[in-house]
Amino acid sequence: MRREGKKRAAGVLAIALFVAEARAEPGPTRPLRYKIEVAGSSIRWELPATFEPIKGIVPLFRGFVEADPLSSGGWDVRGRIVVPAAAMRTGNRLRDRTLREKVLETGRFPEVIFELRRFTGDLSRFHPGETFTVQVAGDLTVHGKSAPVQLPVDVSVFPKAVELRGSFPVHWKSYGLEDPSFPVVARIKEPMQVAFRLRAVPVD
Repeated sequence: MRREGKKRAAGVLAIALFVAEARAEPGPTRPLRYKIEVAGSSIRWELPATFEPIKGIVPLFRGFVEADPLSSGGWDVRGRIVVPAAAMRTGNRLRDRTLREKVLETGRFPEVIFELRRFTGDLSRFHPGETFTVQVAGDLTVHGKSAPVQLPVDVSVFPKAVELRGSFPVHWKSYGLEDPSFPVVARIKEPMQVAFRLRAVPVD
């Protein structure tokens, strides 16, 4: 009886392990190629100021995220986002012109660029319906000067797209920018806070 009981238990355990392995979905095994789409995405920023914060949007940008599987089991992940500096809007034409001409000097430095340098995360969960968090680090170039940026990014995988969400502070003095304060109207403080939701779709 004991032997039969042990055999049955071993059989049940073997079946359970087989089912678990069958249900476990391996991560992607081929390169991932995604482009960032403006439609369905948003990049917003907020500057602390006297009276009330100054809020802005970035209506135009472009970018990509690519990942190649490595023999070690890890991933080589690359990414880049480019924002035309002159496209930033605050809802005030005079303030926008000051931002373009005196602060960002968009004629000399037309683009704000984020370049991914390091990625830490588990892409085995890269399947539709999954949401997970990864850590990214890179260089943010503003006004021709680069500074390191590090932040967590929430990744949501859908059947035909991926959504990336996160936020990070930007210390504008680190980029040699002129004080963006508006005399009498508003005194600007640090840091500027950037929040984004990016929709990425597969590249055909």
